[in-house]
Amino acid sequence: MMNCDYTNSTVHTFHSEVCEQCDNINYVGVSQESALERALRCGPVSEQWVQFFVPKILDIPEQKPDMEGIVSVNSSIKIISQRVVNTPVVNGYTRPDGTVVPGEDIPNGECTHLTGKKLIIEGVILQKIIYTAAVPDQALHSATYTIPFSVFIIAGKDVPLTQDYVLHPYLEDVYVCRLSERSVFSNNTLFIKAIPVC
Repeated sequence: MMNCDYTNSTVHTFHSEVCEQCDNINYVGVSQESALERALRCGPVSEQWVQFFVPKILDIPEQKPDMEGIVSVNSSIKIISQRVVNTPVVNGYTRPDGTVVPGEDIPNGECTHLTGKKLIIEGVILQKIIYTAAVPDQALHSATYTIPFSVFIIAGKDVPLTQDYVLHPYLEDVYVCRLSERSVFSNNTLFIKAIPVC
């Protein structure tokens, strides 16, 4: 075990065997693989999607008892806002041999080309953790969390700033692990598909 002040406000004893405690947790709210496959196949612009993960250390609220073990995790996604914004573009460059490479032909490591427009998506992951209390009767208790996120999708260069999208968020995976009697590590993998509203 080791002590760590990771939030500048609380100090807890962390257990080194955390992975052994995560095997029997019931996860509710994770999307089925078939739903994600359908999301990639349908809609007019199939490449307008993003996947990302949101890691977070969560503290058990002060009024709740210490935690012995996690029983289940209920999760959902709520989209709060969306907007198209102007962003910089790559202007291109000239190679040593004099060949001009236009900016739209320069992708990054994810094969993404900058267009000058991005769809910004903001939302929250709503998560309820049900756990057994570290007391003789091992009563069940719960703690509810709101975990914010912000992500973007590259939009076409001709997309107007007023463009709206139908957003389809999916929770691909949830991993929750007890770090101490008062803290939990939560990692959520999300996939969001954006379909422009005509």
